[in-house]
Amino acid sequence: MEGGASSNGLGQDLVPDLSPAQRLQEKHVADAAHRPMVEDAVDEEDIAHPPPSMNAAVPKISAANEEPPQPLSEKAAGKQKANEEPIKPSSNADVLPPNILDTKSEDAFPALGRGPKPPAAASVPMAWGVRKPLGVANAVPNGINGQGPVSSTSSSRASTPVSGKITPASTNPSIASHHRGLPNPQYIPIPGRHSERIQFAPSQLLPREQLKKPLHDVLRSINKKSKAKVEMKSGPRGTIIFEGTGPVDAARQALRDVAKEVGSKQSVKIPIPLSVRPHIIGKQGTVVQGITKRTGARVQVPKAEEVATPAFDDDDSMTIDVTIEGDAVAAEMARREIEAIVNERTSTVNLRLRDIPEEYYPFIAGPHDARIRAMEDGRQVKVQVPQYHTWSGQPPPQAPAPGMLPQFEPNRGSHIRISGDRAAAQEARLEIERRVEELRREITLSQLAINRGQHQFIIGDQGTSIHDLLEETGCAVILPPSTDDTEMLTITGPQDNLDSAIEKIMNLATSMHMASIDIAKQHASAPAGAQAHARALTQYLQQRQAIEQLERQYDARIVLPASEDSPMNWEVYSRDGKNTIRARSDIMNLINAHPPKRLRQVRVDPFYHQHIRRQAAQRIRDEFGVHLLLPEETIPNPQVILVYEGPDVSSTSEYTLPRQRPSNEEMAQFEQALQQAESHVQSLIQGRQQLASRTLNIPSKFNDKVIRQVDREQQNLPPTEIPVQVTSVPADNINGTSAPRETVQAPGPAEHIVTLRGQGDKVNDIVQKLMLFLEREKADDLERGHVTSFDFPQKFANYLIGRKGENINKYRDEFDVEIHINDGKVEIKGPAAKADLAKAKILALGKKIEDEATHVLKINPQYHKDMIGAKGAQVNRLQERYNVRVQFPRTTANNNDDRSIADGASEVGGSRNGRPNQAPDEVIVRGPRRGADEARDELLNLLQWTIDNSHMSMVSVAQSQLPSLIGQGGREMESARLETGAQIDVPGIRDTSDSTGRVSIRIKGTKQQVEEAQRLLEQKSKTFDDSISRAIDVDKKYHKELIGSGGSHIRNVILAAGGSDDPRELARTVRFPRPESAENTIRIEGNKAVVDKIVASIETFLKERENQASEVLDIAPEKHRLLIGRGGETRRALESQFHVSIDVPKMSQEGAARSKVKLVGQPRELALAKAHILELVKEHEGTTIQVPRRLHHAISDNGQFFRRLRTDHKVTVDHAGQQPPARPSGGSRAHANNGRALPLITDQPENSNGHSWETVDNEEPEAESGDIPWVLRGARDNISRAQNALQKALEQAQSQQQLSVGYLVLPDPRTYRFIIGAGGSQINAIRRQTGCKITVPRDQAKGEAIEIVGSRDGIEQAKDIILETVQNGGS
Repeated sequence: MEGGASSNGLGQDLVPDLSPAQRLQEKHVADAAHRPMVEDAVDEEDIAHPPPSMNAAVPKISAANEEPPQPLSEKAAGKQKANEEPIKPSSNADVLPPNILDTKSEDAFPALGRGPKPPAAASVPMAWGVRKPLGVANAVPNGINGQGPVSSTSSSRASTPVSGKITPASTNPSIASHHRGLPNPQYIPIPGRHSERIQFAPSQLLPREQLKKPLHDVLRSINKKSKAKVEMKSGPRGTIIFEGTGPVDAARQALRDVAKEVGSKQSVKIPIPLSVRPHIIGKQGTVVQGITKRTGARVQVPKAEEVATPAFDDDDSMTIDVTIEGDAVAAEMARREIEAIVNERTSTVNLRLRDIPEEYYPFIAGPHDARIRAMEDGRQVKVQVPQYHTWSGQPPPQAPAPGMLPQFEPNRGSHIRISGDRAAAQEARLEIERRVEELRREITLSQLAINRGQHQFIIGDQGTSIHDLLEETGCAVILPPSTDDTEMLTITGPQDNLDSAIEKIMNLATSMHMASIDIAKQHASAPAGAQAHARALTQYLQQRQAIEQLERQYDARIVLPASEDSPMNWEVYSRDGKNTIRARSDIMNLINAHPPKRLRQVRVDPFYHQHIRRQAAQRIRDEFGVHLLLPEETIPNPQVILVYEGPDVSSTSEYTLPRQRPSNEEMAQFEQALQQAESHVQSLIQGRQQLASRTLNIPSKFNDKVIRQVDREQQNLPPTEIPVQVTSVPADNINGTSAPRETVQAPGPAEHIVTLRGQGDKVNDIVQKLMLFLEREKADDLERGHVTSFDFPQKFANYLIGRKGENINKYRDEFDVEIHINDGKVEIKGPAAKADLAKAKILALGKKIEDEATHVLKINPQYHKDMIGAKGAQVNRLQERYNVRVQFPRTTANNNDDRSIADGASEVGGSRNGRPNQAPDEVIVRGPRRGADEARDELLNLLQWTIDNSHMSMVSVAQSQLPSLIGQGGREMESARLETGAQIDVPGIRDTSDSTGRVSIRIKGTKQQVEEAQRLLEQKSKTFDDSISRAIDVDKKYHKELIGSGGSHIRNVILAAGGSDDPRELARTVRFPRPESAENTIRIEGNKAVVDKIVASIETFLKERENQASEVLDIAPEKHRLLIGRGGETRRALESQFHVSIDVPKMSQEGAARSKVKLVGQPRELALAKAHILELVKEHEGTTIQVPRRLHHAISDNGQFFRRLRTDHKVTVDHAGQQPPARPSGGSRAHANNGRALPLITDQPENSNGHSWETVDNEEPEAESGDIPWVLRGARDNISRAQNALQKALEQAQSQQQLSVGYLVLPDPRTYRFIIGAGGSQINAIRRQTGCKITVPRDQAKGEAIEIVGSRDGIEQAKDIILETVQNGGS
């Protein structure tokens, strides 16, 4: 078999006589023989001027504090101590290149005055050094000459280029003897005689002509000013050794001075994780500046704007290069400090492997993720390999030619993620990469076409079939996505296993049952066409997720036509044939329930679709019960589908699709609603201007600006306006033909075509504005080289840049200029006018920040929650009022777990967690000075108020008492809060209580409020704790009497027992069942003594009621009022006095029962009550006088006579149960105004001569005959006087039968008040003067007349007086 694809996709021939395992072994041997490192590269200077001993072998030397038998690591290779005599290498020593720096050996290269010792580096390579974000230059470092790319598994140190060689070494004899294999005798160091040395390759020294003075003069000068002595010696292989002897610090400083004077400048690039960049920089650059100050090297970190934002915030695979410039010693010291920060910050890493083809994922994960579990087992690492059984966006390659391996390409959108301990993560990464190399030599593919409906069953439930396939055959299968038309499956795996995998896949596919449904056939006579209706119905059911519901319900797979032009046949697949039948039947019901009259297709230009969605969708749903279905925005389809769903469906409710064929009446309703909905949709677009399209040919560099300008022009449009649509494509992408449109050629090369579509006038207006905009942009483009520079405080640079550069990028977009910040200088490049505006804005920002004040308030964290308020209400109010930022510390734990000096902020502004070094008891107020001062003062006042109102206490109550404490609807607890003013927090009824069944209520407020609330709750708790509950059965017939009228009886019982008179307490003490309930149980709750007394009283009451008797008294109905009294007052008094119950018949009763009054009580009390009632009734026996019925109303005078008797003589009148005669009709009074309408109150007053006057004889032929009894009741003397008054009135009425009656109607009803006068004074005066009876109607507006009864002369006189009074206005 012939070969495969390498990692870069190139095919290579396989070696037929070697197995994959043998080939892998050979590769490992080859890799072990030579691992090219950066240090292996020969320096360019050495190539040009090779030293004589360049090719000499260097023995391997261990550092003094390392174990002697261990070989050197890749990084330690070449870091050896220089010896005056060559050391004979051991038998297993490695031969190392001459210019390798041992940067790990602390004894060989002590830290020359740097900071604290960094943590030991991990034994595995660092987990970065491969991938850099876009925008970071990938320059070739110094010292690399013609070498290939560094391996992705190499560490950052191994990949760090170091020019030349520096080998400092100690001259301690113990170390030398150790290197020679001799025992290590103990030596006591001599004070002031410490010796250290550094070793340079010739390429690391400045050429002689570049030295400021001869080398010996340099050494002499350094020795003269230093307490140490530096000597120069020749080292092996042409190296130069400088040895310093003296005090430790002096010797090290002297060697640093030598390196500075004679060493050539080195440039080293260190790849670091992008996430560590802020920690290298530090707050306002403090960390990087400190490194430079301590080491003397220049450290350059890429600027924020030069670093592309990674796709994932937690991706530590993304790296940037930190450049270190300086002499060899300074560069090495700076590199050490940077790597110490990196090691500290990356104890755990997140890696993303993006260069692995997705086709390898199943083999990396293994069957049922077995390989992943093996990698994670025993390691602090998590490996996440995405499932890959369906390709998306990037299909697998085609099957290769015989003897060749396929070329698998990585998908940049998919990656393997490794997270956890750095060392474990790197080990997992190496293992995965080794597995990938094996797969590249083994995996091939084959393709097989299988019906799309059967694809799902090849995958199985949650991919089980795919895992089984991989486990049994060692192969994987890749399916096409549902959006692709192909039916081709791709099977990947070893060539020898493909046949068995294909066989198993075919077995899985053929185990399905299939049914086909022709949707169009069900409604063949649809007006829009059977296929069009079927297509619209399918789209609707898809949008309503009916297909997914059917698949879940019947465990089936429903395959729809892939193309809209294909016949609308649905295919149903299922492993169970019965489910196939059931699903097909349900689908048929759905189709039949949606006939053509339930759906309507409306053609609407796609330009209006979004406008219709915003303006019409909700309304036609609410008003017409119609669902609106619009095509996807990416599909230029003019068909809008309307589906009737019913008036009860809302956008938030779950709609149940119908499954029954609608009736003719229902279909008529469908058509009507759909017609109304269509009319509403059409009304939204009718009357608008005709749509127009215009294109602009513009240079590509202005394309984005033009699009943004169009958006700005339309950002304030009202909702009813439709914005102009804009699209842009490169000119070379235009092919084919399109509808003719007007094209506007912008000056300059046409590289992009911008199309504007909308209403004609708006399109023309925007085109004109765009042409002017383009002219301005082209004019500005000529000034792009203009540069404006000005000072900006470096300490404010992070504010100007903003988090991830958001502020500076906003200024760049707003003013269309380039802005750069460097060491307190801001450089703006762009048109002068725009640059000046940007400069003014930036300077204003600086001034604002400079005016900004920051106050740090020390506030106990226990008050933070109350000061912040509910959902931050109080803090937000302060921030809005004073335009400041009030920042409370986060409440989450470990605020300082991952902090460094860089956490506060960096040049990109902000920090990792937004709380820069903020202590838990610190509240930061930041903003304009005046606002910050006022906000601070208000916060302090709020703090004092919070402290004053933060007194707290806890009250323990029984959990079962909570309902009574809270009360119905919380009324009891709210009353307690209002009464005391304290905050009372009651635990929930379901909250866990302690072992004694008690819970604690929290009280908070001022000291006085807390004490008052505590006293109240403790009192209630004690009462409840001392309370008992008893239940007694009382026959329902006694409940009403036991309660008493208005609850009076039971209230008296409770008060007599010592209970509370509070209505709420009364209601809780004795609880009766509801009247409609059949229950007889009465529950008594409260203090034991009170409960016992109440129960005893109720039992006594029941005994009395069981022995009580009843008696019925025959009392005339007219005397019932004597027993009842005003508002039942008399009856209640009698019942309370004699302890009896009095039942008076209702007025609605008729017959003999109307006079039966029932008394119930104990025999003794019953007799007393009976005697008292009879006496009461007897005392009020009345005198009866028969009055002719025809004179009844004349005497009663509309009830005035009765009132005079009751007022003057204390006598009441009744008629012994007879009904009074009907009131006379009034003769001609109804026509006294001759039928004319009376004037309105708003009419102008008329002359009194417009009155109506009519006189008649006082005869009432229609009056009733017979008499009516008038029963006078009262004291005997009073009755006698009343009787005399009645007799006089009777005689007067009889005499008036011979008199005349006059009816006077005035033209203006408003004048009637003048006749009556104040308190009736005027009309009484007229009555006395004329001797006539005068009656003024109550409702003058109804046309009733004033009635005057008397002699004919008298009524004429009364009429004249009335008219005169009206004319004079009552005066």
